[in-house]
Amino acid sequence: MNWLPFLAWLGLAYFIYYLLLILVDSRASGSHSSEDELPVLTFSEARPPEKVMLEDLVVDSGSVSAPAVYPEPAAKGLGGVSLANLFELSRNEAIEYTRAVSF
Repeated sequence: MNWLPFLAWLGLAYFIYYLLLILVDSRASGSHSSEDELPVLTFSEARPPEKVMLEDLVVDSGSVSAPAVYPEPAAKGLGGVSLANLFELSRNEAIEYTRAVSF
């Protein structure tokens, strides 16, 4: 048996298998309920949504206290640089690789 007849038989077997699955599923889905009502998913919220500002968020080991003020983005505190500064550092060859770079 060559590859072409093998793939043809395999394709025919899958076609028959999926056809049987569709027929069994269509028979089973028709006999589930006699009602014409479709199930509907609904959500109810206890309170309406409210707008929260960044100043309202607090970072105090999980507890709630006075509002914190963030003068600069968190990436700056972690040593992040802007894209323009990154290119400038690259031109000056001032970037030090401390671990492997993955792409």
